[in-house]
Amino acid sequence: MAGINFSPFNDEFVINFNKTLIPMPKDNPKEVKAYYNEHVKDEDRRLDEHPFEIPVTMHFVKKYLTPGASIFDVACGTGRIGKLLLNHGYFVGLNDLSDKNIELVRERLGSHRNLIFTECSDALESQRWEHKLWDCVFMLGPLYHMVNKEKRLQVLKRAYDNLEPGGYLFSSFMTRVGAMVYGVKHNPEGILFPDGAKKLWETGTDNRFVEDTEYFTHAYFSHPEEINPLLESVGFQPLHLAGAEGIFGERFELFHQLKDELKEEWKKFIIKNCEDNHLVHQSKHLLSLAQKPG
Repeated sequence: MAGINFSPFNDEFVINFNKTLIPMPKDNPKEVKAYYNEHVKDEDRRLDEHPFEIPVTMHFVKKYLTPGASIFDVACGTGRIGKLLLNHGYFVGLNDLSDKNIELVRERLGSHRNLIFTECSDALESQRWEHKLWDCVFMLGPLYHMVNKEKRLQVLKRAYDNLEPGGYLFSSFMTRVGAMVYGVKHNPEGILFPDGAKKLWETGTDNRFVEDTEYFTHAYFSHPEEINPLLESVGFQPLHLAGAEGIFGERFELFHQLKDELKEEWKKFIIKNCEDNHLVHQSKHLLSLAQKPG
């Protein structure tokens, strides 16, 4: 056991509550790519079913970014947020691991006058980081699909190195509490397995709980307290940490049953209070806004 770091965030092993070592899973970008290629339509609909991520993100975009700014949207998914950025006057380069996602992005946005490029590539292997010094980098997907902390640090370092001084990083994380609620709803039997719910709670990953459901793949789920130290270790200055959904985190059915007028009022409430620490801890997705000193 000599030389093993028993920190709960070690990338090789964690020590669980029973004082036994559990190996951490390895990153598997091929599995992530296959998942998104298979679920491209589901992912495209997800931002309608989870209706807070876009308005909370755009709230901070409008507060910090001036139209005309250049944005590298890394792991852009089907381009839903990318399209909004383009239409608001930003110049955007779009990257994603999934060739099916990029096919849809090119079909929808390929002729947009503000589009800089589209690229199908793993975030770490992208050849477009050095296209220019960016005013802003968006990473709203790749970090929670990198279970290895060193990989998360590497991609954050690439963002830092290729931002203008004073440039901004928008990054997204998924919470461990949100994952636990999702797992209880969709795979409650996961509590019976040592590599199920208990492993997820202790390590941020699992094999037979959330990952054993149809609509999830290889992922690391964070506690909110992890986010700012992770960013600071690369050199970023954290500015905001927001809970995208607040009390509706993994309880979207409560929102969708409301009348339209009430939906709008609740959206306003969530945006106004998205940085309240209590609501951050209730959320499924976290949005971090950090700045490269300059």
